Amino acid sequence: MSSVYIETYGCSANKSQSETMAGLLNKYAYNIVDDPEKADVIIINSCAVKAVTEQKITHRIKEFSDNNKKLVITGCLADVAYSRLRFVAPDASFVSSRGTSEIVRVVDKVMSGGQVTLLDPTEKPLFNLPKVRINPIVNIMPIATGCTGHCTYCATKLVKGDVKSYPKILILQDIERSIKEGCKEIWLTGQDTGAYGLDKQKSSQLPELIGDIAKIPGDFKIRVGMMNIDNIKDILPELLDAFNSKKVYKFFHLPVQSGDNDILKLMGRKHSVEDYIETVDEIRSAFKINLWTDVIVGFPGETDGQFRNTMELMKRVDPDLVNISRYAMRPGTPAELLRQLPTEVVKERTRMLTNQMENIAFVKNKEQIGWKGDILISERGKRDGQWIGRNYAYKSVVINKSGNLLGRYVRVKIIDAVPDALIGWPITEQEDSL
Repeated sequence: MSSVYIETYGCSANKSQSETMAGLLNKYAYNIVDDPEKADVIIINSCAVKAVTEQKITHRIKEFSDNNKKLVITGCLADVAYSRLRFVAPDASFVSSRGTSEIVRVVDKVMSGGQVTLLDPTEKPLFNLPKVRINPIVNIMPIATGCTGHCTYCATKLVKGDVKSYPKILILQDIERSIKEGCKEIWLTGQDTGAYGLDKQKSSQLPELIGDIAKIPGDFKIRVGMMNIDNIKDILPELLDAFNSKKVYKFFHLPVQSGDNDILKLMGRKHSVEDYIETVDEIRSAFKINLWTDVIVGFPGETDGQFRNTMELMKRVDPDLVNISRYAMRPGTPAELLRQLPTEVVKERTRMLTNQMENIAFVKNKEQIGWKGDILISERGKRDGQWIGRNYAYKSVVINKSGNLLGRYVRVKIIDAVPDALIGWPITEQEDSL
């Protein structure tokens, strides 16, 4: 029985693709291993979003190639950086991010000594296929690919193109099956979940989809992935109504990228700072939420004042978590042609924003001390007896308790906090009433 090791980079959609590749390979008698040294074939499922991630992936590919490993490179980087990666690993096989369904045929050929280059396959929906899940209680559910935007810094658009929504019936069938298999969390994912249905209708169909998923029988939670506000601000009442279900985490990942309107225009973003503030305020008027956002620091042309505008916006909207990225040019994007800022300037701004956001996150988490409620245990902690669960808003809660708690609900009281998590104490019904 030949063995395959899969190394995954990037978004949750990539993780879902890796789970499907593992499931298909396992079905056809390949053993999935967690150690590359034990593998006959190594699959790198790559990501093209950040330059620093490409550097990590390239280093890893070179390491495997130098050790004469049978190597298959897939994911977005295989699409946008094929020539660069081929130079690093001339004997590797390459499969487009759209070629997941072909992975068994590719690995068969690699095992027999062949080399494959499959960069223009016909994309097939990956629904109701076998999966080897990274987390057995989480079903990562892609609902669409591509987006409606034209951001000038984005290499992913070069690969994914315009939004293509997957049929709702297939999504619902896949989720129903996963719940029967024991999944407790459903992650709706895509480059922009708020764009769901916009390739077929004039307004987002995300609220309707969430509502139909929530009607599926079973004890599970729904986590809605990243949404761009330009696709949800006109349907916000319907979206908030869908989020009102107890099955839906009060979690919103709304990327802003900059706190300055002129920089947002240069980025090709479709919202203004005022749009962002208005949308967040309206959501918070309905729920106490866990807000995540994304910020790019050091976009070409960003002045000190424009960067300060971003820091001020972060104070104003008070997010729970910010994914901070130092701008780095991506080949083939319009922003590649703009004059880049000095590296030391971008590093210093990144340090300043990171420190600010750690302080904000710590203060917000300390406000949760004393809260009592149920958390769904979704993963093991770093130490024996440590578990990580999620509360109603998908806030991470760390507890210590014996036994196998994965997929179970635990009543807790928050007794402490750190910038990236809450510290919980399991409580009894009597303690809960005190």
